[in-house]
Amino acid sequence: MHKFSNRFLSMLALTTIVCGAVPTIAAQETEEGQSEERVLDTVQVQGVQNDAAMAAFRAGDYETAEVEFLDNAMCALRRERNLTNSIESAQLGALRAESFASGGAVDSGGSSQGATAGTNQQPITGLAAGDAVAARNIQNTYDRTCEMRGRQLYFAGLSQIQLGKTDEALRSFERATVASKILYDAHYKIGLIKLLSGDEGTAKSELKKIEGILKRCRNCDAKQEIVDRRDHLSKAINGEVSLQ
Repeated sequence: MHKFSNRFLSMLALTTIVCGAVPTIAAQETEEGQSEERVLDTVQVQGVQNDAAMAAFRAGDYETAEVEFLDNAMCALRRERNLTNSIESAQLGALRAESFASGGAVDSGGSSQGATAGTNQQPITGLAAGDAVAARNIQNTYDRTCEMRGRQLYFAGLSQIQLGKTDEALRSFERATVASKILYDAHYKIGLIKLLSGDEGTAKSELKKIEGILKRCRNCDAKQEIVDRRDHLSKAINGEVSLQ
């Protein structure tokens, strides 16, 4: 990838600070896996993240912040996988219980006790299993946040930008947008980085994604911030502003 100048990296980092990266992320948050068609102004904003990763970021210790946010993202991924596996296992158990009960009911040679043995048990439903797993996962992690994987990857990218790790930041932003579809600032930064490397096609694609988020935003609190990023990226693509 094209090696970016310190001036560009400083500009990109400054854009983050001027546009209010930390307040912005609250408007971008959504529960992982939710439909991307959900409009932004219906998203419930979570509490401010207060852990070792964010403490390091606010203190300007970006090396520590990078490591901590990436660890947070891995923890969130493990939690997502555990929850998915538990729900799938519970659904399979419910299907087996239902199949057993149905089989016993049509078996005319079996006893009534055998026919109803499966139905007397209370099968675990997918919802109940999910609640059980969620309860087991609720732990006081103190210095670790194991949720909102997209958010963790986004802040890891911001930390990497501050450290001059443009390649790593690009990958973090791309992974963040896969985990959460409405991280408009991540799309904006991907567009800028790609544009600087000469990939105008990808920059235009990111611009379209920002425009799509803006349409779903309606009158959300983040609307002006999304508009600002859309306009700046559009002008950069058209050569109206210089990124060099």
